[in-house]
Amino acid sequence: MILQTFYLVLVCFLHSINCHDFKGFDDTIQFKINWPGKLDNINPDNEVLDLMTAHHEKYQCYIPLLSAKNSEESDQYEGFSPLQLLSPLFYPQLCSYRVESYWTYEVCHGQYVRQYHEEREGKKAKLQEYFLGRWDAAKQKKLEEEMVNALVNDDKLKFKKIEGLNLPYVEFEMDDGTLCDLNNKPRMTKVQYVCFSHRKHEIYTFKETSTCEYEVTILSPLLCSHPLYKPKDSEENLINCLPVDNAPKKPRSVLAMEAESLKFNKKIQDGEARVKMELHPIDYDSPEKDVKPIRKLDLPPNELVRAFLEGENCLEGGGTGWWKYDFCYGKYVKQVHIDEKAGFQTTVLLGEFFEDDHLEWIAQNPQKRPKPKGPQRTQISHFYSRGNECSQTRKPRQTEVKLKCLENASSPSQVSLYLLEPKICQYILGIESPLICEILDMADDNGIISWPNSMKRITDRMYAEKSKESSPSTEATPKKDEETASRDKEYKNNEL
Repeated sequence: MILQTFYLVLVCFLHSINCHDFKGFDDTIQFKINWPGKLDNINPDNEVLDLMTAHHEKYQCYIPLLSAKNSEESDQYEGFSPLQLLSPLFYPQLCSYRVESYWTYEVCHGQYVRQYHEEREGKKAKLQEYFLGRWDAAKQKKLEEEMVNALVNDDKLKFKKIEGLNLPYVEFEMDDGTLCDLNNKPRMTKVQYVCFSHRKHEIYTFKETSTCEYEVTILSPLLCSHPLYKPKDSEENLINCLPVDNAPKKPRSVLAMEAESLKFNKKIQDGEARVKMELHPIDYDSPEKDVKPIRKLDLPPNELVRAFLEGENCLEGGGTGWWKYDFCYGKYVKQVHIDEKAGFQTTVLLGEFFEDDHLEWIAQNPQKRPKPKGPQRTQISHFYSRGNECSQTRKPRQTEVKLKCLENASSPSQVSLYLLEPKICQYILGIESPLICEILDMADDNGIISWPNSMKRITDRMYAEKSKESSPSTEATPKKDEETASRDKEYKNNEL
């Protein structure tokens, strides 16, 4: 098998054949082809393969023998089980989203998978939704027992290929979804969790494998501490290819390929023109009464607003393509690519927030000013400037961040993002969320949200909500007034 695999790789290498994802190839076994010209010592146990290139250049390649790796690390492991490692996704409940042209796909971990589309006409919203599968405590217990038995019986793990690597996964089979019109059966989804250290529980793939049956792959760092699920460290196996007769030290096609690779590496990629983003809200009220979460996150919407405005809750890892996007309110917009196999990260700064730059931009673009406070104000725009220099324009990158109120959303913490590049290295980042509705009237005529007045309004609203939840008491009223007066005095001092 190793000999056949190497032969196929070398044929693709020498003949420039498109061999992007051929079956049976395992990237966890890595080879490095070396062209030394000559060797003083050759291991007699190596396999020998005679090859000829398209230019009739002959070579003898010596393939090393591979020894099976021991499993001492997994045998000595006494830590948490895979399901225990994934439990932070379930307590409190977290959801991951994938936004496509029409449908939005929602995976609420340990709860359900949902597909929905919202249409809005003014303040009215029409929701079209299908539940693609559900999960509950009984199914969780059954899966735990199955995984314990599989470990005792030394059953083989299930693998799937992700970015060239064969990786094991933990699978949740969520059934009992909305009835399918085509086969009159409930919809079902297999949710597969894979270790990926630089991802944050994002949806890697979402596909329909057969009629009303789906498969979702989630990339999460939580499994990476388990030795059976983390990617195996693989060393390169050196293959020496020696010229025969009058063949050059390296084939001509290899030299041409290396020259082309050098040209490619000098190019700077400025990203895609349009990217649809996905984020992971942390607070969600289920739209159906029969869907019962194991545990709900007790975090009021106003606390989410405060954390967002203070930059505590940054939106990281959005997007599904080559580039991911990070946004931190009042701080920066970044474009990020993480190469998992090579172990490095590429970051491009699309802009930082400077109030003076924003005010100058507003003065030059008066149409960007917010509308008067009230129902007519549905969004505000902020200008993020002084990003990394663009190779094409020789100017710093810049981004207009549009914060838009999203009414009648299915979740108070739902966040939808999109990125446009209408001009080279000039971006528009759109952020739509019910959380934005809370801050629109806090902005002045230039779109600036002033402190500490805004925080006082948010905090007062939080106290008011908490007082409504508690039972009324005449004795507690004077104490509440004292607290409010003390807090108002503190804010006035801060303003001074």
